[in-house]
Amino acid sequence: MPITLPALTRRALIKQSATVGLGFLAGHHLQAETADFRKELWLLLSDTHIAEDKNRLQREVNMAEHLQQAVREVQRLQEKERAFGLFVNGDLALTEGLPGDYATFVDLMRPVRAAGIDVHLTMGNHDDRTKFWEGCEELSSNKKLMPLKQLDVVTSALVNWVLLDSLQATNHTPGELGENQIGWLNRTLRDLPEKPTIVMVHHNPQGPVLPGGKPLSGLTDTEALIRTLDAHPKVKALIYGHTHNWEVKTKNSGLHCINLPPVAYTFNKERPSGWVTARVDAKGMTLELRSLNLAHPEHGQKKRLEWA
Repeated sequence: MPITLPALTRRALIKQSATVGLGFLAGHHLQAETADFRKELWLLLSDTHIAEDKNRLQREVNMAEHLQQAVREVQRLQEKERAFGLFVNGDLALTEGLPGDYATFVDLMRPVRAAGIDVHLTMGNHDDRTKFWEGCEELSSNKKLMPLKQLDVVTSALVNWVLLDSLQATNHTPGELGENQIGWLNRTLRDLPEKPTIVMVHHNPQGPVLPGGKPLSGLTDTEALIRTLDAHPKVKALIYGHTHNWEVKTKNSGLHCINLPPVAYTFNKERPSGWVTARVDAKGMTLELRSLNLAHPEHGQKKRLEWA
């Protein structure tokens, strides 16, 4: 079923202000400008790794503070340029996906929703579907797309987004879509409107492991996924996280592969943590890295991806 933290209406904000104070309303931005349907701004986050305890550190990083910084930056951007939606691509929780982790995550994301932005979520290998629903009481869901899988389809004037679920087992590094989900994806891509389509999944695509090589840590059924995507020319990009490494590549087929940076921490201290803006137009998409370290040499780096 789709999992979305919906934008907070003014009525919901007033109701919540009774418990958190009237100052909460100051963060609510009423969008007055009209949308330009020739281009769309989408916001991309991944690997937040939030713990119930906002003071928790991992790899010398306070994950809650990192997410709070990203949220403040999103709020400031929303005051200037309206976002059509925000995605958090898996590993919302720190390690085991505990209900308290998700409650804290929802709390930290509330200012984004107060700014009028829907927050769409996927599952990563450090998430737990059952505990996720226990800790995210404010989730909206209007239909079941596939039992036990958290899938979603988001459409706009310019683009289709398809969100997949690669969680195989909580706190188990590799991920898997499975034959049923691959079949669902194929049918969904076939039936979607003929417009550029972006597929999002937490785990990174990974080729076969050579004898004696490192164990598989990415998507175990990568070949089946890529074969399905290549069969549908409307699919222009594949977005994933998991490796905590910002990188953009384009395959010979023309498929753009986008590895999102982590909001939380990087495995290599020289790589940037942060989030990404995606400005979509009729001809392609421009990505911009928003590093949480404003002095990082890749902060503000732009990648233009043309629709083939």
